[in-house]
Amino acid sequence: MTFYVVRRIFISILLLFFMSIAFFALTRATPGLPLGSGENPRQNQARIDRRIHELGLDKPWYEQYPDYLNSLAHADLGNSYVYDEPVSKLMADRVPHSVLLLGTSLVVSLLIAIPLGIFAATRQYSPLDMATSVASYVGISVPSFVLGIFLLFAGGVWLRHLTPWSIHFPLFGMHSGATSGLEDLVWHMVLPVTSLSVLSVAGFSRFMRASMLEVLHQDYVRTAKAKGLTARTVNYKHALRNAVLPIVTLVALQTPQFVSGAIITEGIFSWPGMGLLAFQAAADRDYPVILGVVMFVAALTVLFNLMADIAYAIVDPRIRY
Repeated sequence: MTFYVVRRIFISILLLFFMSIAFFALTRATPGLPLGSGENPRQNQARIDRRIHELGLDKPWYEQYPDYLNSLAHADLGNSYVYDEPVSKLMADRVPHSVLLLGTSLVVSLLIAIPLGIFAATRQYSPLDMATSVASYVGISVPSFVLGIFLLFAGGVWLRHLTPWSIHFPLFGMHSGATSGLEDLVWHMVLPVTSLSVLSVAGFSRFMRASMLEVLHQDYVRTAKAKGLTARTVNYKHALRNAVLPIVTLVALQTPQFVSGAIITEGIFSWPGMGLLAFQAAADRDYPVILGVVMFVAALTVLFNLMADIAYAIVDPRIRY
């Protein structure tokens, strides 16, 4: 087990190295100059050329990469071209906001999806199973930006006119003005959490249903039923323990995707997290910020893959490396 973990850590570091090369080359291959979305590149060409030279962007990307790799090895992500602040500081300010939003969405998704998948599997082809299947397919098919915009109109505009007390959800931000209470924060989180959770519930519930159905047809489950055990004992004590194992891997792989997938959601709801920071950086071609966010997501993906493999060995004693 120890040798396996050490080997996986080495492979993960090597993988991150090759990913950093690919990401760095892609950002430098992007057409255009690192200017803000409101700047005019023809207004003062001499000043722009001087700025490009100071940033070292007039060199080929393979000559720029060693300096970036050296900074990355010392945990230095560079300075933002737009904010003129360390990228690590910008990300440190935004990460807690994203963790709050994405963590809440993940917990809500699992609390809904796992029981929904279990009920659908134990009642196969029932009206509940058919209804959850249709709802899941619809949820998976709806693009995140369409769902976000619809929730903005439904929760922030239509609801105000349909209710006699003009009840509505906030359209953007984490707080209203100078208000910083927990109730105001929760009220602002309803729409973005719903937008992120709908897509995840659809995927998690279908995966849980398929995993549970596969386990329910195993020989040891039929043996347990033949011994006279109740359906509740068979389903939740014997079958569920093995059926939930693939969910461990799925959640581990889904968590980093939440960070990248939240770019659109945070942009729509103006949530001051990593997604909105990456969206603004892409619009301004702020290379250090873009690379910082992308490498952060890549590191999370590699880390959670490693954690999933280790968790498998802990949850299932039959797995040994």
